Amino acid sequence: FYSDDTKTRELLAEKVRKRNGLDVKAENIMITQGVLPAIWLALQYTCKPGDEVIVTDPMYYPFYTAVDVTHTKPVRWPLEMEEGYRFDIERLKELVTRRTKLIFVCNPHNPCGRVMTREELKGIADIAVDRRIMVMVDELWEEIVFDGREHITLASLSPEIEDLTITSWGFSKAYGIAGLQLGYLSAPKDVVEDLRRISRGVLRGASTLARAAVPAMLSKDLNWYREGLMRHLHMIRDLCERRFKELPGVTCPKLEGTYLMFPKFNYGMSSSQLYKYMLEEAKLAFSPGSEFGYKGEGHLRMCIATSTAIINEVFERMEKALSKL
Repeated sequence: FYSDDTKTRELLAEKVRKRNGLDVKAENIMITQGVLPAIWLALQYTCKPGDEVIVTDPMYYPFYTAVDVTHTKPVRWPLEMEEGYRFDIERLKELVTRRTKLIFVCNPHNPCGRVMTREELKGIADIAVDRRIMVMVDELWEEIVFDGREHITLASLSPEIEDLTITSWGFSKAYGIAGLQLGYLSAPKDVVEDLRRISRGVLRGASTLARAAVPAMLSKDLNWYREGLMRHLHMIRDLCERRFKELPGVTCPKLEGTYLMFPKFNYGMSSSQLYKYMLEEAKLAFSPGSEFGYKGEGHLRMCIATSTAIINEVFERMEKALSKL
């Protein structure tokens, strides 16, 4: 049921060659149960307890969890909302030390919703190549980008950075199949062999049922679905941005990718207080921003992948609740 599947890896390798610009074969691909196992595998492969790992702040919280359980040290690379969540490469250079063994990258970024520019990615690649630091890139949201932006795979920038990068993808966000637990990663052949050895007896690949869905999701026959999804998400994103502008005391950065918005509420309340207040007063459940790092304090993360009717209902409840503060 969880056996390896060379044919599926060949299909995924073809996708990575065409879509992501990497010169890979099936031997460079490892099928995983979603993207999260790749985070843990990258840490096990590159680090010993006490080694330093650079993680953006804010960042999807399982990155911090993985650092904690592997007894490595998170070094926070702050992203400032006031700077448009720009990835400050000079700031990154200052954080790198001789103990830095791994840099985590999430592009498009969860929870900030940024799509990294070629210049930002090149800055990371230059540092990694110069200092011989491994990079693990989560590209789960690669299909969900707005306004004609280009999603660029970090490892495609040069053979040198490709040799230092573990890149992970999945299908759950674009296709709504999180329950199938289907992900895959690409890395140099020798790295993949070591990752397989590390995972033996601990992690499984995806199930036969999940792997059977791969040809359909990679097929051009689903272009109509992908195009329709993005038309809908553009409409929902624009609606949310208009509604946020009408809410006093709320700042929401431009959403470039993902369908997660990360507004800041300037009401003198912590994220956990805001979360509890919205749950009790408006019957709305968000993710507290503080789960994603110190820079998430005062924020709530909101998933907007739904209908216009539900979005409007959410904002009406939110506006009513905030008016009581």
